[in-house]
Amino acid sequence: MMEPKVAATAVTDPREWRRLMLETASRGPTAIDEDTGMVYVLRHRDIERLLNEPRVHGVGLSLFDAMGIAGGPLREWYGALMFTNDGGRHDRLRRLVSKAFTPRAVERLRPIAAARVAEHVSALRQAGGGDLVAAFAHVPMHVMCALLGVPAAAVPDFIAWVDALSPVFLFMEPDQITRAETAITDLLAYVRELIEQRSHAPADDLMTALIRAEHDGDRLTRDETVTMVANLLVGGHDTTASQIGCTLLTLLARPSALAEVRSRPAALASLVSETIRFEPGISFAPRTVVEPIEICGIERQAGTMLACTFLTANRDPEVWRDPDAFVPRRFDEPDAPRLLSFGGGPHYCLGAALARTTLEEAVRGVAELAPALAADPETMEWSQVLGRSPAKLPVTF
Repeated sequence: MMEPKVAATAVTDPREWRRLMLETASRGPTAIDEDTGMVYVLRHRDIERLLNEPRVHGVGLSLFDAMGIAGGPLREWYGALMFTNDGGRHDRLRRLVSKAFTPRAVERLRPIAAARVAEHVSALRQAGGGDLVAAFAHVPMHVMCALLGVPAAAVPDFIAWVDALSPVFLFMEPDQITRAETAITDLLAYVRELIEQRSHAPADDLMTALIRAEHDGDRLTRDETVTMVANLLVGGHDTTASQIGCTLLTLLARPSALAEVRSRPAALASLVSETIRFEPGISFAPRTVVEPIEICGIERQAGTMLACTFLTANRDPEVWRDPDAFVPRRFDEPDAPRLLSFGGGPHYCLGAALARTTLEEAVRGVAELAPALAADPETMEWSQVLGRSPAKLPVTF
């Protein structure tokens, strides 16, 4: 079987990348990137299998090796993340963090997310309009910092550090690497100070819960706790912020869907799921083959980099009915396919519930405004750091 080759890495416009990958998916289940050799896996069933396949691991340090980042604090931190580890080390970290990062702890943050959204909604209402992307860009970080127990005065510093670190999950340019190396040094130093404070003066927050988390007598070491806090911050900021932009654009283009949020609040969770399927902020998840495995009829050798492409899996006609249509109640159906945008298997996104909570409150707040989009969705600019999103969402009332 001949696989199509695509120059996906060279495409910098997120809209063009989206069009390229959807067109490529219409020609076959996989494609190979011309520059990196990464194999894009494009179909829902193949991705769902690979997310649970023991011969396919997280990305590990393969991207850092490809970028020539051979040592230093950035590589050391990145190599210690749950995202880059598998097997016993990954399972241990996840068990301990899950003890602290519970659904109950996340749900307690809903009022905080709602309050942050309400502040911006009020400002937009008073101004008679504004840019929703700018208004909600930092809401996820404020919510995550509230969960962890970061002082409110320090949140702007955390936003700057995490903005510089968000590209670490993809291929970075040399200047991005430099900024990320500086940011991780400063972030880890500050987090270490906070954890030292919590060890002497516990509080009702996730940082204290991580220090106390125990499973069969095992605990996170101090270094592991510091790394984990930075992991949660970096992993949850840009991913959620970019999805807020994608979700709000999708709904602003369909005023009847926003009206349904106001008339039928119970529809909110299902509606948000459909926006994630229809316009995902995160396009793919990188994986690495660790033992030879056949994928879509071709033997892949150890070391092969994969991109499990959620963007195309979410439009796979073999799985979804009317895949190119926005169906507000699609996920109300008991036989709805599984949404893969939060991953699956051992690496299912630990912060999925927190991301959904933040998204839902952003949608609820915007629905109350009933705004009109003041730009043509077909011509607006898009941006990308880790996730892809409209650069601006100007609205009026």
